[in-house]
Amino acid sequence: MKTQGRETTESVLVTGDEVLIGRIALAMLDLVVDDENQCLIPNPKHANSPVFRV
Repeated sequence: MKTQGRETTESVLVTGDEVLIGRIALAMLDLVVDDENQCLIPNPKHANSPVFRV
């Protein structure tokens, strides 16, 4: 997935009926959904740059 200059590649494991792919990709890109404006925005908790877990 690539958006807003950020890119990630994810493997998936399908178990059950809950879709988590979008949540995982957004977390890896450190983006959140702005429901009011219906768009993706950088995580306000890390406004200066994305944070990646190592």
